[in-house]
Amino acid sequence: MNKLERLDDRLIKAKEFDAPTGQRVAQRFKLTPLHGLLMLFAILVICFIVFITLAKSVQIGAVAVNLATPNQRIKLPASVSLKASLKLPIGNRILVLPGQYEVSVESKGFQPLQQAIEISDERHQQIELLLKRLPGKLEINLTKALESQASVYVDDQLFGTLPGLIEGIPAGKRKITVDAPLYRSFNQTILVQGKDQTETLSVELQEAWAQYQFSSSPSDALVFIDDLEVGKTSLTSKLEEGARQLRLEAPGFKPYLRNLSVIAKEDQVIPEIVLTPADGVVEITSNPSNAAVILNGEYRGNSPITLNVPPNKAQNLKVYKAGYHLSQQSISLEPEQVKKAQLSLKPNLVSVKVNVSPSNAEVYVDGQKKGQGSLTLNLTTLPHTISVRKQGYVTQNDDLVPNPSQPQVVNIKLLTKEADYWAKIPDNYTNAFGHEMKLFKAPGKVQLGSSRKEAGRRANEVQYNATLNKPFYVSLHETTNKQFRNFKSSHSSGNFKKKSLDLNSAPVVNVSWQEAALYCNWLSEQEGLDKFYLTKKGFVSGQNAQANGYRLLSEVEWAWLARNRSGSVLTYPWGASATPPEKAIGNFADQEAVDLITFILPNYRDGYRGTSPVGRFPANHNGLFDIAGNASEWVHDWYDAKGNSSGNTTNPLGPEIGEFHVVRGASWAKGHLPQLRLAYRGFGAKGEHDIGFRVARYAGLSNSKQP
Repeated sequence: MNKLERLDDRLIKAKEFDAPTGQRVAQRFKLTPLHGLLMLFAILVICFIVFITLAKSVQIGAVAVNLATPNQRIKLPASVSLKASLKLPIGNRILVLPGQYEVSVESKGFQPLQQAIEISDERHQQIELLLKRLPGKLEINLTKALESQASVYVDDQLFGTLPGLIEGIPAGKRKITVDAPLYRSFNQTILVQGKDQTETLSVELQEAWAQYQFSSSPSDALVFIDDLEVGKTSLTSKLEEGARQLRLEAPGFKPYLRNLSVIAKEDQVIPEIVLTPADGVVEITSNPSNAAVILNGEYRGNSPITLNVPPNKAQNLKVYKAGYHLSQQSISLEPEQVKKAQLSLKPNLVSVKVNVSPSNAEVYVDGQKKGQGSLTLNLTTLPHTISVRKQGYVTQNDDLVPNPSQPQVVNIKLLTKEADYWAKIPDNYTNAFGHEMKLFKAPGKVQLGSSRKEAGRRANEVQYNATLNKPFYVSLHETTNKQFRNFKSSHSSGNFKKKSLDLNSAPVVNVSWQEAALYCNWLSEQEGLDKFYLTKKGFVSGQNAQANGYRLLSEVEWAWLARNRSGSVLTYPWGASATPPEKAIGNFADQEAVDLITFILPNYRDGYRGTSPVGRFPANHNGLFDIAGNASEWVHDWYDAKGNSSGNTTNPLGPEIGEFHVVRGASWAKGHLPQLRLAYRGFGAKGEHDIGFRVARYAGLSNSKQP
């Protein structure tokens, strides 16, 4: 082998090229415990950083009141414990998240404190908690020995007795009082440090007594000083200075009373006290009781009564009662003797004749039945009430005082409930809401409708006659806005073309027939009357024709009140002429309302553009105001173009059902002459700017009071 061949053998041989396939060998990550520890450490670091960022630095300390200067505070060494799941103490401060925490504070000599505190969002906070001192104790040394215990008061409150340690005294300036019988009170103000410490006080009490000697006849009487028994006579006793009351008692003698003014160290000998024999006791009763008792000419009270009577002496006893004869007797008693005196009084009777009608009525005197019919009664000269009763009649009562000097006759005639009602019923009354009501007892025949020849007549003005024989009340005025708002406070009568119709004294308008009827029921309820209108779910569904509650006028009643006068029938409110009078007699659409109303009454001025206050114009022939004018009026009846289609002509209330209700009378908004006729009939259901109403009611007993 030559040198060149050996060289070729040493040359590096090239490897064949492999094209890349796009795949890489994946390297797998293996989680070790070290990794977990690192992650946990990282989380803890993050939490710590968050806590440090959000936490607030709080210093909590304890303070107490400075006893010498109560408005100042002193800092206390204290053990403070804050109850929190996350907190970091740093020196005398604590890092803690904002919120509410329970803190406990303890300091020697002070009451432990547990309190909830609020950590706010401020970065650095300092909270001082006020601790209360533990009570103190007081040891009092008396310079003189006492015969009895002394009482110790702190700020005038009893705290204990001496000898002994006084405990539980609140810290601070305290008034100490030592009080012992027969000694003057000792007072001193000291500073009690509290904190369970014992203060020491030396006290010297000053004597405040004098020695008194007592004797009596008889001897051995009990001696009481200020109601406290101190012994028997003869007696020597120490009495404390000041005003004292002496009382001596002995069997068979009256108690002896005397006021003493005791001065310290000034001893006294009281002269012998002679006791007075005790009174006797008389227990006085009488038949009848409650009689006046007179002893020796002096009034002493009414029987039964117990009196003290001087012993061994005759006493003149008299007993007297109105309506009875005087009774008297003489009595005498031994000392302390108890005697009963019973006296019977004879009645002083007067004959009274009682005449009653009907003849079988029952007669009662002072609630006790005496018989039936007319009677002659023997009555005492006392006030009596005679009552006469019979079923179906109204009970009559008569009060009298029989007089023996003249004949006594009582005449009583009973009336049925209905007769009594009509005998007492007023012709006029004003109810609680200002409706002035007038009574019409028997109107009689009523002509309705109009003649075919009457100018302006309408087809619904059918002529017919009716009879009214049930007495009824009707209000003199139309219901006002003020009165209606007692029922419905939110109501407004509104305005018409910027002219207000809502004055309190003006007639209420813009009310539906339903609202008017419900107002009547409400008014009945306020006065305890039977409701006239039956309701269902808040709407009128019928009527109780026998009820005496408030209602709307029937059409026949309205026609009689407005038109029928002395057997004739009015065509217009002012009479038969189609020309209205120069002087205003009612509120119609006149020259004042020319810019509001299309049809006005020419050459007529009443002074009002809209509604006027009620009663501003003269009343009509029946004393009613505004029955033609001011506001047209809802009446009770359903509307029927044929008039009285029900066929009932006695106290008719109109058809039983319908779609609309009748409206009668002219108004401030009507100036067309045919509409001013009293026979004109309107109808409707909803409220209008010129329709109001007035109230009426039958003048009878309520259903529950019918005889």
